[in-house]
Amino acid sequence: MNVEIRVCPPERFVELIKASEVGFGEDLGDDMIGRVELVADKERWLGAFDDDRIVGTAGVFSMRLSVPGGELPTGGVTFVTVMPSHRRRGLMSGMMRRMIDDCHGRGEPVAALWAAEGAIYQRFGYGLATVCCNLEAEMRSVGFAREWPSEGFCRLLPVGQGRDLVATIYDAARATRAGFLARTPDWWTGILPLVEKDAKGGEARRLVVYETADGPEAYAVYKTKPEWNVRGPGGVLTVEEAIASTPRGTREVWRYLLGVDLVRTLKTWRLPSDHPIFALAAEPRRLGTTMGDGLWLRIVDLPAALEGRTYGGAGGASGRVVLEIRDDYCPWNAGRWSLDVEAGRARVTKSTADADLSLGANELGAMLLGGVSAASLAESGRVEELRPLALAAADRLFLTALKPWCPQEF
Repeated sequence: MNVEIRVCPPERFVELIKASEVGFGEDLGDDMIGRVELVADKERWLGAFDDDRIVGTAGVFSMRLSVPGGELPTGGVTFVTVMPSHRRRGLMSGMMRRMIDDCHGRGEPVAALWAAEGAIYQRFGYGLATVCCNLEAEMRSVGFAREWPSEGFCRLLPVGQGRDLVATIYDAARATRAGFLARTPDWWTGILPLVEKDAKGGEARRLVVYETADGPEAYAVYKTKPEWNVRGPGGVLTVEEAIASTPRGTREVWRYLLGVDLVRTLKTWRLPSDHPIFALAAEPRRLGTTMGDGLWLRIVDLPAALEGRTYGGAGGASGRVVLEIRDDYCPWNAGRWSLDVEAGRARVTKSTADADLSLGANELGAMLLGGVSAASLAESGRVEELRPLALAAADRLFLTALKPWCPQEF
């Protein structure tokens, strides 16, 4: 086999994306390919070439990920596929090695991805940092738990309008939760409606903004698919994204979405487990909730990653935890590290002190955003407490009041 992993020439980028369709088993469409090309750093996209034929694909987006108290440069790993004819030959491992080393060389302390199969990426040190709640709600049966008065108004915006409004709302929401990704104007192009009808299925993609006298407070991007049967309308509304900068905005944009006419079912994905809709609903079971994995994180530079976030919430906390880290894939992270926190800010140094906790890179990646407790990982045998009360001490530092949330797949 004469297969070489190398940077894909820019003129073959579209060919590379089309090659990934075989691995994913789907047709991405010219519109999606154009959106990817708009935001791709092409020098970070790899192909596995069998002579001149592309048999494997992988890419990295240059991103900024919100973490408690700030944000970190992040390598967004994506489009990782290997042709069925070339499986089990080490191509994926070779591409992953190139991408992680690239992140390390660029000073990105974290790599992130959405996994088609989580077991694969755990081999490379990724940990599940967020979970996703998915809804398939019975629209008319959900209701609100209280009769909150309606305030403000919702406005449907024409295609091509509203980017500045929604960007302001998104950035305000991003400041309150870890897990959000910073968005450039080019990223917004791939999220907001581009045309009156999508290329597939004839579903209309719409943008609604909720506003009050105080200004815009929420928006939603959604599609409606009409359907009729002998009992009348049975349409489906798919919420691609619904973000609010205030509790009132959350309530009102969901009031709007649950009240769209001629729709029987509302579907959406990627909500955090503590999303307000679960408390707003009078009949939570009618939301049809299921749970899946969300954003997976890989610590690339341990000191930079841990020093890049704050600890203990808005008031900050102080404390010390010594971590014994196992990391064969990125051996520069392995060893004993002292996490010394003063007023919410951390200093991370190599240590010879006795360790308080023993854990692997997967577990540290899961804990980084503050949504996964050391205590819960210890219950599953994935973190070992070496000093009494060390789990509680770590959770006082790491955990956040709100669960991390990444509303965007990439």
